[in-house]
Amino acid sequence: MKKTLLILLSVLLISLTFGCMSLFEALTIDPPVDQNASMIAMEIASNGEYLINDNATGWAPIVKDQNGNILPFKMINALANGATLYVMPNVQPGTYTFSALRHVYTDYSLLPEDLIPNYEPYIASPYHINQEFPLSKPVVLKVKAGEIASLGYYDISYEWNGGGFAEKDDRWAVVPSTYAIVEDAGSTHPLELIRGSLNSTNWVPWNERNPVK
Repeated sequence: MKKTLLILLSVLLISLTFGCMSLFEALTIDPPVDQNASMIAMEIASNGEYLINDNATGWAPIVKDQNGNILPFKMINALANGATLYVMPNVQPGTYTFSALRHVYTDYSLLPEDLIPNYEPYIASPYHINQEFPLSKPVVLKVKAGEIASLGYYDISYEWNGGGFAEKDDRWAVVPSTYAIVEDAGSTHPLELIRGSLNSTNWVPWNERNPVK
Protein backbone atom coordinates (compact mmCIF):
# COMPACT_ATOMS: atom_id res chain seq x y z
CA MET A 1 0.00 0.00 0.00
CA LYS A 2 2.82 2.39 0.89
CA LYS A 3 4.51 1.71 -2.47
CA THR A 4 1.25 2.40 -4.32
CA LEU A 5 0.78 5.69 -2.51
CA LEU A 6 4.33 6.74 -3.37
CA ILE A 7 3.70 5.92 -7.03
CA LEU A 8 0.48 7.95 -7.08
CA LEU A 9 2.11 10.90 -5.33
CA SER A 10 5.00 10.82 -7.82
CA VAL A 11 2.59 10.77 -10.76
CA LEU A 12 0.63 13.71 -9.28
CA LEU A 13 3.81 15.75 -8.70
CA ILE A 14 5.12 15.14 -12.20
CA SER A 15 1.70 15.84 -13.72
CA LEU A 16 1.75 19.24 -11.99
CA THR A 17 5.27 19.83 -13.30
CA PHE A 18 4.23 19.04 -16.85
CA GLY A 19 1.21 21.32 -16.42
CA CYS A 20 3.58 24.19 -15.64
CA MET A 21 5.80 23.26 -18.60
CA SER A 22 2.75 23.17 -20.84
CA LEU A 23 1.69 26.64 -19.67
CA PHE A 24 5.24 27.88 -20.33
CA GLU A 25 5.04 26.47 -23.87
CA ALA A 26 1.71 28.19 -24.40
CA LEU A 27 3.23 31.56 -23.50
CA THR A 28 6.64 31.21 -25.16
CA ILE A 29 5.94 29.57 -28.52
CA ASP A 30 8.61 30.29 -31.14
CA PRO A 31 7.57 33.20 -33.38
CA PRO A 32 7.52 32.82 -37.19
CA VAL A 33 11.03 32.66 -38.65
CA ASP A 34 9.99 34.30 -41.93
CA GLN A 35 6.95 35.36 -43.93
CA ASN A 36 6.44 31.87 -45.39
CA ALA A 37 6.59 30.06 -42.03
CA SER A 38 3.43 28.14 -41.14
CA MET A 39 2.09 26.21 -38.18
CA ILE A 40 0.16 22.94 -37.91
CA ALA A 41 -2.27 22.53 -35.01
CA MET A 42 -4.53 19.75 -33.78
CA GLU A 43 -6.53 18.98 -30.67
CA ILE A 44 -6.70 15.60 -28.94
CA ALA A 45 -8.97 14.72 -26.02
CA SER A 46 -9.62 11.73 -23.83
CA ASN A 47 -13.37 11.53 -23.24
CA GLY A 48 -13.55 15.26 -23.82
CA GLU A 49 -10.81 16.13 -21.32
CA TYR A 50 -7.05 16.80 -21.34
CA LEU A 51 -4.78 13.88 -22.15
CA ILE A 52 -2.63 12.59 -19.30
CA ASN A 53 0.97 13.21 -20.34
CA ASP A 54 3.61 12.61 -17.68
CA ASN A 55 6.63 10.40 -17.02
CA ALA A 56 4.56 7.23 -16.83
CA THR A 57 2.09 7.58 -19.69
CA GLY A 58 1.80 10.02 -22.56
CA TRP A 59 0.44 10.60 -26.05
CA ALA A 60 1.72 12.31 -29.18
CA PRO A 61 0.61 12.56 -32.81
CA ILE A 62 2.68 10.95 -35.56
CA VAL A 63 2.79 13.44 -38.43
CA LYS A 64 5.38 13.12 -41.20
CA ASP A 65 6.61 15.61 -43.75
CA GLN A 66 7.00 14.73 -47.43
CA ASN A 67 10.46 13.30 -46.71
CA GLY A 68 9.13 10.91 -44.07
CA ASN A 69 10.46 12.84 -41.06
CA ILE A 70 8.32 12.85 -37.90
CA LEU A 71 7.45 16.35 -36.67
CA PRO A 72 8.08 16.87 -32.92
CA PHE A 73 4.84 18.58 -31.91
CA LYS A 74 4.70 20.75 -28.81
CA MET A 75 1.97 20.05 -26.25
CA ILE A 76 -0.23 22.66 -24.57
CA ASN A 77 -2.44 21.33 -21.77
CA ALA A 78 -3.24 24.66 -20.14
CA LEU A 79 -6.26 26.05 -22.00
CA ALA A 80 -9.63 26.38 -20.29
CA ASN A 81 -11.83 25.96 -23.37
CA GLY A 82 -10.22 22.97 -25.01
CA ALA A 83 -8.54 19.63 -24.56
CA THR A 84 -4.86 18.98 -25.34
CA LEU A 85 -3.54 21.22 -28.11
CA TYR A 86 -0.57 20.08 -30.19
CA VAL A 87 1.23 22.63 -32.34
CA MET A 88 4.21 22.52 -34.67
CA PRO A 89 5.48 26.04 -35.47
CA ASN A 90 7.69 27.05 -38.36
CA VAL A 91 6.91 24.33 -40.86
CA GLN A 92 7.48 25.02 -44.52
CA PRO A 93 4.71 24.88 -47.13
CA GLY A 94 4.16 21.33 -48.29
CA THR A 95 2.28 18.08 -47.72
CA TYR A 96 2.07 16.50 -44.26
CA THR A 97 0.50 13.19 -43.27
CA PHE A 98 -1.03 12.35 -39.88
CA SER A 99 -1.12 8.56 -39.61
CA ALA A 100 -1.30 7.50 -35.96
CA LEU A 101 -1.26 8.35 -32.28
CA ARG A 102 1.71 7.20 -30.26
CA HIS A 103 1.32 6.15 -26.65
CA VAL A 104 4.56 6.08 -24.67
CA TYR A 105 4.74 4.39 -21.28
CA THR A 106 7.46 3.62 -18.77
CA ASP A 107 8.33 -0.06 -18.31
CA TYR A 108 9.64 -0.14 -14.76
CA SER A 109 11.67 -3.31 -15.39
CA LEU A 110 13.80 -1.21 -17.77
CA LEU A 111 14.10 1.87 -15.56
CA PRO A 112 17.45 2.37 -13.78
CA GLU A 113 17.14 2.71 -10.03
CA ASP A 114 16.59 6.28 -8.75
CA LEU A 115 16.10 7.67 -12.28
CA ILE A 116 13.02 9.82 -12.83
CA PRO A 117 11.94 9.39 -16.46
CA ASN A 118 10.82 12.21 -18.75
CA TYR A 119 7.92 12.59 -21.14
CA GLU A 120 9.83 12.18 -24.42
CA PRO A 121 7.45 10.88 -27.10
CA TYR A 122 9.81 11.71 -29.97
CA ILE A 123 13.07 10.60 -28.32
CA ALA A 124 14.02 6.94 -27.90
CA SER A 125 14.60 6.04 -24.24
CA PRO A 126 15.59 2.58 -22.99
CA TYR A 127 12.81 2.58 -20.37
CA HIS A 128 10.01 3.76 -22.70
CA ILE A 129 7.79 1.50 -24.78
CA ASN A 130 5.96 2.91 -27.80
CA GLN A 131 2.48 1.79 -28.78
CA GLU A 132 1.20 2.94 -32.17
CA PHE A 133 -2.53 3.34 -32.81
CA PRO A 134 -3.22 4.05 -36.52
CA LEU A 135 -6.04 6.30 -37.64
CA SER A 136 -8.84 4.72 -39.66
CA LYS A 137 -7.33 6.54 -42.64
CA PRO A 138 -4.23 8.80 -42.83
CA VAL A 139 -5.04 12.50 -42.95
CA VAL A 140 -3.14 14.35 -45.68
CA LEU A 141 -2.76 18.09 -45.14
CA LYS A 142 -1.49 20.55 -47.72
CA VAL A 143 -0.01 23.53 -45.86
CA LYS A 144 0.20 26.88 -47.62
CA ALA A 145 2.81 29.55 -46.95
CA GLY A 146 2.16 31.78 -43.96
CA GLU A 147 -0.86 30.07 -42.38
CA ILE A 148 -1.97 28.06 -39.38
CA ALA A 149 -3.45 24.81 -40.71
CA SER A 150 -5.67 22.45 -38.70
CA LEU A 151 -5.34 18.68 -38.62
CA GLY A 152 -8.63 18.44 -36.74
CA TYR A 153 -10.01 17.16 -33.45
CA TYR A 154 -9.73 13.63 -32.07
CA ASP A 155 -11.22 12.06 -28.95
CA ILE A 156 -9.83 8.80 -27.60
CA SER A 157 -10.82 6.39 -24.87
CA TYR A 158 -8.69 3.62 -23.40
CA GLU A 159 -7.74 1.69 -20.28
CA TRP A 160 -4.31 1.08 -18.78
CA ASN A 161 -3.02 -2.34 -17.79
CA GLY A 162 -3.85 -1.64 -14.16
CA GLY A 163 -2.49 1.90 -13.81
CA GLY A 164 -1.06 3.24 -10.56
CA PHE A 165 -2.77 0.67 -8.34
CA ALA A 166 -1.20 -2.31 -10.12
CA GLU A 167 2.05 -3.99 -9.12
CA LYS A 168 3.13 -4.64 -12.71
CA ASP A 169 6.09 -3.21 -14.60
CA ASP A 170 3.86 -2.50 -17.60
CA ARG A 171 0.93 -1.12 -15.58
CA TRP A 172 0.80 2.05 -17.71
CA ALA A 173 0.53 0.20 -21.01
CA VAL A 174 -2.71 0.80 -22.90
CA VAL A 175 -4.72 -2.39 -23.39
CA PRO A 176 -5.23 -2.35 -27.19
CA SER A 177 -8.70 -3.91 -27.06
CA THR A 178 -9.95 -0.97 -24.95
CA TYR A 179 -8.74 1.75 -27.33
CA ALA A 180 -11.26 3.68 -29.42
CA ILE A 181 -11.13 6.98 -31.31
CA VAL A 182 -13.59 9.48 -32.76
CA GLU A 183 -11.97 11.38 -35.64
CA ASP A 184 -12.92 14.80 -37.01
CA ALA A 185 -10.14 15.74 -39.41
CA GLY A 186 -12.08 18.74 -40.71
CA SER A 187 -12.55 20.44 -37.35
CA THR A 188 -11.32 24.03 -37.04
CA HIS A 189 -11.64 24.03 -33.24
CA PRO A 190 -7.84 24.02 -32.77
CA LEU A 191 -7.68 27.28 -34.73
CA GLU A 192 -10.59 28.75 -32.76
CA LEU A 193 -8.83 27.73 -29.55
CA ILE A 194 -5.62 29.47 -30.59
CA ARG A 195 -7.50 32.60 -31.66
CA GLY A 196 -9.53 32.80 -28.46
CA SER A 197 -7.05 31.66 -25.81
CA LEU A 198 -3.50 32.41 -26.97
CA ASN A 199 -2.64 36.10 -27.27
CA SER A 200 0.82 36.51 -25.73
CA THR A 201 3.44 38.51 -27.65
CA ASN A 202 4.81 35.50 -29.51
CA TRP A 203 1.32 34.39 -30.53
CA VAL A 204 0.29 37.71 -32.10
CA PRO A 205 2.17 37.12 -35.40
CA TRP A 206 0.81 33.57 -35.53
CA ASN A 207 -2.77 34.72 -35.09
CA GLU A 208 -2.22 37.13 -37.98
CA ARG A 209 -1.86 33.90 -40.02
CA ASN A 210 -4.87 32.24 -38.41
CA PRO A 211 -7.71 31.81 -40.95
CA VAL A 212 -10.30 31.81 -38.13
CA LYS A 213 -11.21 35.43 -37.38
